[in-house]
Amino acid sequence: MSGSEHDPIDFREVDAQGNPTGYGPATGQTGLGQRQAGTGYFGQRRLAANPFIVALWVLEAILLVSPFGVFTIAQESLNSVTEPQVMPVSYMWITFAPQILFAGLAGLLGLLFWHAAQWQRNRAKQPPPS
Repeated sequence: MSGSEHDPIDFREVDAQGNPTGYGPATGQTGLGQRQAGTGYFGQRRLAANPFIVALWVLEAILLVSPFGVFTIAQESLNSVTEPQVMPVSYMWITFAPQILFAGLAGLLGLLFWHAAQWQRNRAKQPPPS
């Protein structure tokens, strides 16, 4: 098989200098930016998501959910008969729960704006439809 049977459109991407970028039908030549015959369109694997952004999303989930659990636990300890040492800690947890929730909401908005900026930047890189 020559490779054109798999791609009825015969689509091939090129960079600004006109060199093949490695997508499209196999050219038979191997080199930087060109794929080898038989490697397929997904021969080069790339990480799809930024691991730092994934970690920030996990942190945001924790910051958004934890104030509700913290508030519930602190409220239960205040309503029960406990030792006097537990009372200041419970008040401290109740005091910080709104700030943690606000930090989570601010981080969520920041991540959404970051994703919007990335989407806009990637869209601006794409050539206009012809």
